[in-house]
Amino acid sequence: MQKLRIEKPGCWGTIDGVFQQLPVGHEFIAASVPPAFAGRVSFVGEVGEQELEVATPGDNPAEQAEQSEQAEQAEQAETSSKSKKAK
Repeated sequence: MQKLRIEKPGCWGTIDGVFQQLPVGHEFIAASVPPAFAGRVSFVGEVGEQELEVATPGDNPAEQAEQSEQAEQAEQAETSSKSKKAK
């Protein structure tokens, strides 16, 4: 694994779940230099193998409330779109 730094604009990727243009100076870890990033990133150093931490739903009561609210909103949007199609 390699730690890379964006040196020139024009690289796109996901930061905190949002797909966006990566800012110059942003550092990230990759197995190798992505072909589209060639010439736009610099090698910072080698990084040992790391375990990824994956969030599991249900541990945090605030997240549970947010998830149920999102499900209700999706259900309402689906219901309203069906009623508009029926008209």
